[in-house]
Amino acid sequence: MIETVIYDCDNMMGLPREEIDDGLTLLYLLGRSDIELLGVTTTFGNGPIDRVHRATDQLLRQVGREDLPLVKGAGRRGQPPTAAARFLAQTVAARPGKVTLLATGPLGNLAAAAELDPDFFRNLKAIACMGGYLYPLRIGWRSIDELNLSADPEATLRVLHAACPVTLMNAHVCLQAPFRWRDLQRLDFWPTEIRRMVRNWLLAFGLYCGVREFYLWDLLPAVYLSYPELFDENPVRVDSDVADMEDGMVVLAEEGCAPIDMPTRIRDPQRFREVLFRAWSRVRISV
Repeated sequence: MIETVIYDCDNMMGLPREEIDDGLTLLYLLGRSDIELLGVTTTFGNGPIDRVHRATDQLLRQVGREDLPLVKGAGRRGQPPTAAARFLAQTVAARPGKVTLLATGPLGNLAAAAELDPDFFRNLKAIACMGGYLYPLRIGWRSIDELNLSADPEATLRVLHAACPVTLMNAHVCLQAPFRWRDLQRLDFWPTEIRRMVRNWLLAFGLYCGVREFYLWDLLPAVYLSYPELFDENPVRVDSDVADMEDGMVVLAEEGCAPIDMPTRIRDPQRFREVLFRAWSRVRISV
C-alpha cells in the first residue's frame, strides 16, 4: 500500500560539520517505492532556515528531484504562518485522511498550518515525529541537549495534542539505532563525496561525545511509516507544559489528554538496518 507523505525537516546534510540524519531520512524516503512524497517543507532547528533550505535544495538537485515541491518554513519560534504552513494546509485539505506528516525538526510549520486551517490536524491521516526526553540524555562524556521539541514548545504541545494519531520517537529509543564505522563500508553504492560526508559526521560526533558511532534519530519515524510492526506499541498520555517543553521533557500522565504512541524499542534491529540500506541503495546521487 502506498503511503502519502510530506516531510518537514531541518536538514543540514551537505554543509561542513553539520548533522546528516535529516538528509539520510530524505534519501531513505526517496528510495521507498511504497512512499509517495508530496513535498518537503523546511524549518529552522539544526541551523538557520536559509542554510537548512539551501542544503535541502542542493540534496534534491543531487538526486535529480527538482520536481519535488520544496517550501521554506519557520525561521524562529512562534513565527506566523509561512509558505510552508500554507503548502501543508492546502495539500492536506485537498486529500483529507490521506496524508501522513513526517516531522523531524521543530514543529512550528505544523502548528502554523493549523492556524490557517482549524481542520488541519483532523484532515491528516497521522503524524510521525522525532524528539523529546523522558529524562536527561548522556552519550559518552556529554550531556546532550534536546533540539526539536524544545525549539518551539508552544507548537510542540499543539502537535502532541493533535486530533489525529501521533507517534513520537523520543531520543532514548533512537539510541537503539547507531550508525557505526563498519556500516560506512556498506554505502559503496554512493559517490565518494557522500560517503565522505557520512565519515566526517562519524568523526565529528565521535570526537564530541567520545563514542565510535552516531545515531539515526530521524530514521526511526521514517521507517515506522512502512514498518510499524518493527516497533512496540506504547500508548502514553503527555502532560507536559510549556516549561517542560523548554527542555524537551515529555511528562507522562495517567489519564486526561488523548494518548499518543511513543515506542520504547525496535523489535528487530537487524531488519531495521536492512530496510534502511535497501532503500538507500536505490537512490542515485550525482555530485
